[in-house]
Amino acid sequence: MTCQKRLLRELDRLLPGGQWRVVQERPWFSLTFSGVQMTFAYTPPHVRGAQEVAAILEAHEFTLPGRIVADIAVDEADGGLVVVLLVLEG
Repeated sequence: MTCQKRLLRELDRLLPGGQWRVVQERPWFSLTFSGVQMTFAYTPPHVRGAQEVAAILEAHEFTLPGRIVADIAVDEADGGLVVVLLVLEG
């Protein structure tokens, strides 16, 4: 199973009932790390603010073999939320 599919499955379990859509996936590199930055659009089933969703995601320990979620950003946009995850390879 791909990293993207694993993330979508975990996100859906964590925040059930909403709709997740992949907006962008792009490689990410620094001098010491490499990985991928994934951007998702999330339409919650009921009103949820960016801060509430960010708190839920930040408290979760993602299970991605060989990878870690190093950064999470959540912002409100177009009646839903934009969730950006930085996933680093271990």
